Amino acid sequence: MKPKLTIFGEPMLYTEGLSKLLTQSSLFNTVDLCNSYETLEENLQGKPPEFLMISSNMLMLTDLLKNVEKITAQNKTIKIIVIGNSYDIMDIRKLFNKGIKSYLDKDSRYDEFLKSVQALLSNEIYICDYAKEKMINFLNTDEKKQKLHIQDPLTKREMEILKLICDGLSSKDICEKLFISINTVETHRKRILLKLNVKNSVGVVKYAIANHIID
Repeated sequence: MKPKLTIFGEPMLYTEGLSKLLTQSSLFNTVDLCNSYETLEENLQGKPPEFLMISSNMLMLTDLLKNVEKITAQNKTIKIIVIGNSYDIMDIRKLFNKGIKSYLDKDSRYDEFLKSVQALLSNEIYICDYAKEKMINFLNTDEKKQKLHIQDPLTKREMEILKLICDGLSSKDICEKLFISINTVETHRKRILLKLNVKNSVGVVKYAIANHIID
């Protein structure tokens, strides 16, 4: 049996047009429109829809988060699609934590909405391409920051030893090259591992390559 869809959004010109389009697509059994939270609450009573689409222009983000949590607590099987307003990655993550199953952005195309519906019908989640791109950029930026960030910077001597480790020199080779005791070399090694948060020389080399200390 085809699922029911409720659209909570405005303006009515937009929602009515979308409703007619979706009815013609034969994806849903019925498509109901709600343009106030009171009518939405009435719609969710009794036999709630399987799908609920919420437009971000209906609620402030804080209210949206609260109401998504409330709706999903009362209706465990409901699948919520949020049409966001260029939300950042952390806010999108909060929405999923509260219980939404799909995030589309205001500029998402109709074909993405259809992909979203198909994903939800298969009990999967869906994130639009726009949000995915933002997520990838966020992760890449965060990864770069982690690579470059050291709470306790390496000293000039530790940097010198790091480069020699990357050249494949043993502690004995390093102590002979720098004219220092092997115990001093081992102490520097331990500090380098600790500062870079790596476990061995392989980790040291990976760090050096990632941060262009060596080619």
